[in-house]
Amino acid sequence: LEILSQKAVAGASHNAEQRHPLPNCHPGTRTQILEILKEWITNDHKSTSIYWLYGAAGVGKSAVAQTIAETFEKHTVNGIPESRLAASFFFSRADPSRNNLSLFFTTIAHQLATSPVLGPHLGAYIDLAIRHNPNILHETLEQQFQELIVNPCAKLPPDTWKNLPRLIIIDGLDECADIASQERLLSIIRQSKTNTDPPFPFDFLMCSRPEPRIRNAFRHPDFHSILDFNDLGESFESGTDIAVRDREFGRIRQGHGRSMAHVGPDWPGDGIIQQLVQRACRQFIYAATVIKYVG
Repeated sequence: LEILSQKAVAGASHNAEQRHPLPNCHPGTRTQILEILKEWITNDHKSTSIYWLYGAAGVGKSAVAQTIAETFEKHTVNGIPESRLAASFFFSRADPSRNNLSLFFTTIAHQLATSPVLGPHLGAYIDLAIRHNPNILHETLEQQFQELIVNPCAKLPPDTWKNLPRLIIIDGLDECADIASQERLLSIIRQSKTNTDPPFPFDFLMCSRPEPRIRNAFRHPDFHSILDFNDLGESFESGTDIAVRDREFGRIRQGHGRSMAHVGPDWPGDGIIQQLVQRACRQFIYAATVIKYVG
């Protein structure tokens, strides 16, 4: 596993310091989609195993992915801790280690092998795979996926997976610079859900812009029965959520009490808030930028 750690991207996970400050849904926002995703994740009898959440830049996809990751890392059922998050990878166009697929599967494998919950079950099998074939870390992505992830998972009895984390979150697939790699990853995942025996145990939450090649890849017939999807920008009350988010103006006023002592308690006023909502055009990043600038 020490060799594997050298091929893992530490900054790709949901709790990586490199990604600080972490994007997150402001309290009271995105409640509808968060509830939909929570219900999908916790439904052990669902027919689909992949959820594609898409939307334009700035609508809050990464914030939703981050919130879900944090929620299910420390999920509880009837007061009993029950982690459902197995692994996560947040792509970033600006990060050379996170804007391509070269270290994707080794990173996921490393997270699985070192997970407090999954590690005791999978770590030894993943370690053994590398010992038997040290070159696997340099072989094709398809081979890495098969030998480092699929085969070790197949070693566990199916009933064991009922009590183990099975959610893998992939955010920002469109930020993988090579478009062909985006399609390649979706193809690998699709085949894992339709052509493996025993069935591949993990569910995938995937967030991205609806780029033509990604959208077209999801139209493959094999995805039809295993895919759920939603448009974050069009399907939900983005404007209302942005208005809720903009209540942070009150926090700004309180934080600058002396310099803003002359400002009324309703600052900046409903009219300004509504203008901001309209100009944001469902893009949370617009509102967040304004709040950061004013604050």
